[in-house]
Amino acid sequence: MNQLIGKVAVVTGGGQALGEAAARRLAREGAKVVVVDTDSAAGAATVKAIREAGGTAILVTADVAAPNEAVRVVAETLKAFGQLDVLVNAVQPATAWKSFAEKDDADFDAVCASVLGAQRMMKAAYPQLRESGAARVVNVASAYGATSYLDVTDHVARDGALQGLSRAVAVEWGRDNITVNFLVPGLIDTPEFRRWHAAHPQRTDKLVKGVAMQRLGDPLEDFGGALMFLVSDEGCFVTGHPVYADGGQHLSAPAFEPGMRG
Repeated sequence: MNQLIGKVAVVTGGGQALGEAAARRLAREGAKVVVVDTDSAAGAATVKAIREAGGTAILVTADVAAPNEAVRVVAETLKAFGQLDVLVNAVQPATAWKSFAEKDDADFDAVCASVLGAQRMMKAAYPQLRESGAARVVNVASAYGATSYLDVTDHVARDGALQGLSRAVAVEWGRDNITVNFLVPGLIDTPEFRRWHAAHPQRTDKLVKGVAMQRLGDPLEDFGGALMFLVSDEGCFVTGHPVYADGGQHLSAPAFEPGMRG
């Protein structure tokens, strides 16, 4: 507890399942959190949960993939808190569950935008991250890029791009004592998982048993714990690295895939 007192964190996608978990865990550890989301109601719900738990958070409604919006997010962060130490890019775009041959350009737009948004946020935040002296950047993947699955070529491509971006920037920013890592979630107990389980309980339970740890991950404790390792002093010498918070999902296929046909 209290590993991030005195730190300010920005979380994009902070109104979504994993982004919400990231924002709440960072706040629980003492960070002042800027929740960024295109959905103001979802983002406001995250801010409310943080404040009710005794934390500090504000909402900035923005699409960071749009021109100048990332710059505005950084400006709002500095206006509210005067610094920026941690950046978590946790936008999780939806996908159309189709084979690659069936997908069209529009199906790739959201995933391409999420990579662009991460790139723009990192670039806009860089001067403040450098000034921090010990800053952390974490780009959150999907569950699909580690080994690839059917019908999710858009997300697999996105994860490859985000991991490449993380590694390349880690090389450049290491001299500024900024770490840049890539966090890969897996079987996390999200609303999406619960909806899939309600529709296909026996099949989903079987898939969970096929994962090494044979259980779901808790958003705050398991996913949030891996995130904390990367953003705290404990992970100060880890950079350019993919970290799998997936209970071993990437080790054993087939794994849970909401879009699986049949």
